[in-house]
Amino acid sequence: MSEVSLSPFFWAVVSLFGILAATAAVNTKYGKKYRWFGIVSVGLFTIGRLIMVLPIIPQPRFQAETWLFVMAILFGIAAFIFLYPGLKYQPIVISQQNFKLRTDGLFSIVRHPVYLGEIFLSISISLFFRSIIGIFFVPIWWAAFTLHIIHEEERMEIEIGPFYLEYKNHVRGRIIPIPPFDLSNSYSKYPFKNLVFKGGGVKGTAYLGVIKALHENGILNQIERVAGSSAGAITATLLSFNKDVETTYSMMDSLNYQMVPALKSDLDSNEPTWLPKFIGKEVVKLSSDVEAVQRLVSKYGWYSSEYFYNWLKNVISENCNGNPMATFADFKKCGYKDLYIITTNLSGLEVTVFSNEKTPHIPVANAVRMSMSIPLFFESIQFDGNQTNKGDIHIDGGVMLNYPIHLFDDSKYSQGNLWYRNEINWETLGFYLYTHTDNISTNPQINNFKDYVSHLYECYNISMQLNEIDNNHIDKQRSVIIDTLDIQATEFDLTPSDDRYQKLIEQGYTATSQYLHNYRHPTTKIIW
Repeated sequence: MSEVSLSPFFWAVVSLFGILAATAAVNTKYGKKYRWFGIVSVGLFTIGRLIMVLPIIPQPRFQAETWLFVMAILFGIAAFIFLYPGLKYQPIVISQQNFKLRTDGLFSIVRHPVYLGEIFLSISISLFFRSIIGIFFVPIWWAAFTLHIIHEEERMEIEIGPFYLEYKNHVRGRIIPIPPFDLSNSYSKYPFKNLVFKGGGVKGTAYLGVIKALHENGILNQIERVAGSSAGAITATLLSFNKDVETTYSMMDSLNYQMVPALKSDLDSNEPTWLPKFIGKEVVKLSSDVEAVQRLVSKYGWYSSEYFYNWLKNVISENCNGNPMATFADFKKCGYKDLYIITTNLSGLEVTVFSNEKTPHIPVANAVRMSMSIPLFFESIQFDGNQTNKGDIHIDGGVMLNYPIHLFDDSKYSQGNLWYRNEINWETLGFYLYTHTDNISTNPQINNFKDYVSHLYECYNISMQLNEIDNNHIDKQRSVIIDTLDIQATEFDLTPSDDRYQKLIEQGYTATSQYLHNYRHPTTKIIW
């Protein structure tokens, strides 16, 4: 062997070059493209470190002592304990597709057990071969590993996202364990704390399937805030109660869609008994039409929302100590999820957000009733900031903000939020009722005022999809897109016994389950 190759410092340089090459494998396009580059760099470090302490390399050595051999064995065992699991999950030698973040076992006390194992192995072989220079280089290896880890973790923070930042908060030690240790391994698989539901009338039936999928994936218990417009406001309200899935299902199923678009005569009147039956039916129909026309002229809506309003008050009463007019502040006192209801202030040409923060004294039932009041279809509601029946006219929240996915992007939600990046809150998950134009009937019929309003609503909905989802890459990533088949928002004759009703629920369940199964941090960039 040449004189240079017999120097331990030559092999130390080879080892350091291996660590440098490993860092390049993490941060350069070449290293990312060719996996063997990282594996070769690991080999250079391993070979150089071993040869530099072998007896064939002249250097100062410890005297042969039994305790040296015993310590070498103990450090060797420790090295094996940390190296074996560490190498199985070491990203530099594992393809991106197979890499998974480990947070349990040794990974719950130190973030990179493989490098701690390498330190122990360096000590072990140095003691075994009695190499003084080998022991001297241990802190140098530690410093080199630390520099490499800094680059490696920068890559992992981008690849894994805030999941890794959360992990770093739990486990502080890179190589050397730093107490206190969190051995609970209490990491959520999903970051979601806010749920947002788009409006869509009867299409909101799909949310029954959504709730089931969220429950199966353990997400409902971690939710802190719920928001929605129109039908989404109804779902958000029922979810805010923190009830089990069966109870929530029962509440939603208790709403009779066929009674929602009610005429006052449908609720209060029967056929006159003193007239022949066929004449009585015509009288009721005529009075209903007259009543509807009067409501359309005076309250700008054909149907009354009285049935829905009474149903909602009964549901709220059952969950708020018998108080059907429970306010947003009352919901907060009951410990329910923070609720946000969207309406459109038609008089002021602006969006109104009802919540405990902004409108604590307003009854939730009133806010939801306003939010679901489809223009021309349902009567509009007046609201002056304190009470209904006077003040500005409020209508369906979906007119101006049917999908309030940006509601929780406000900077006030960034405090202590690892998932808040570039003014986007990735803790928010939205549910978008999507109308595929292929599903729309090729021979639509408009035979009455109801059909006219229904088709008008669908046209508006399809046009909004372009901005809200189709051309919005960011929001699409944090949205579960639910195909609503050929069902229209105002198809209130849909019943649970209808196959289309059940298929709509299946669509919600399938779309949510697939989204969660394939979930990956939305800001992921493939960099290795």
